[in-house]
Amino acid sequence: MQKVMISEYWDHGKKKAIRRYSIHGGTIPPTIFDWMGERYIMPGWYKLEKHEYDIAREDIGYYPFKANKPELPGIDKDKVYKVLSSRGNKHYEVKMNNTGSMECTCPGYGFRRECRHIKEIISSSI
Repeated sequence: MQKVMISEYWDHGKKKAIRRYSIHGGTIPPTIFDWMGERYIMPGWYKLEKHEYDIAREDIGYYPFKANKPELPGIDKDKVYKVLSSRGNKHYEVKMNNTGSMECTCPGYGFRRECRHIKEIISSSI
């Protein structure tokens, strides 16, 4: 979820604090949105006060979300690994997705986003 972060400091001789805005997380870059006589920083619907209306889009820092790609040197990203179920009557497919994370076709992975089949492939490749 994206958050609007505000840093505020006082400059000597000024009557009000100087504010800097930045958006952290998410994938949508910031923008200024005018609606019903009010001004907002989007995304996040941060309502600007009247004395802050002189802010421009270029004044807002943007730090998008970056996924951590796991280091799995022994795993081929184009290969599909077939793993036998615990009962021994089915095979599940384990593969690496576009982000570098492992995914499985078993019901456990569908609920928890982790399963023993992925752990088995990772431990056997190391």
